[in-house]
Amino acid sequence: MRRLASALILMAVALPMAPASAANTLAIELQPFAFLAGSCWRASFPGGQMTDTHCFSPILHGHFLRDRHIVNNAPDPYLGETLYRWDAATRTIRWDYYSSDGMLMSGSAAGTDGGISFVISAVSPAGASPIAERIAWRRDGADAYVVTTEVRENGVWRSRPNAMHFQRIGPAGAER
Repeated sequence: MRRLASALILMAVALPMAPASAANTLAIELQPFAFLAGSCWRASFPGGQMTDTHCFSPILHGHFLRDRHIVNNAPDPYLGETLYRWDAATRTIRWDYYSSDGMLMSGSAAGTDGGISFVISAVSPAGASPIAERIAWRRDGADAYVVTTEVRENGVWRSRPNAMHFQRIGPAGAER
């Protein structure tokens, strides 16, 4: 019995420690994104020919969340990267999106009941105006989320057709 106990202790010490889940390493202020952290997610565009893959990774001790994405099967693959961070001065989650076509967008995000809402506050290159859109990501079970968009036209918010349904496809880091 003593040998068995000693063997079990040695085996436990020899096993590598399981890494903390990505959601647990994310700063408390970024917890609305916790369900996404550490995973890659994919959706098909209407028609099913192109896909959009997003991979979310906590970086710099979880103070930031990186979202790297690629649109596949486009004439030229479109790449983008978003960094989410807590802005203590405004007490909001801020984000900056950089794309392979040179565009930069910035805005804020907030946790909602069952998801995240986004506001676009700036678009670059110079001369571009912020897009009057409301974007929401809503969880759809443990392994999916749905992105919906509303556009302001003539003072009225209208839903864009064709919401994107993202499905978890695996851990971040194996996306490409």
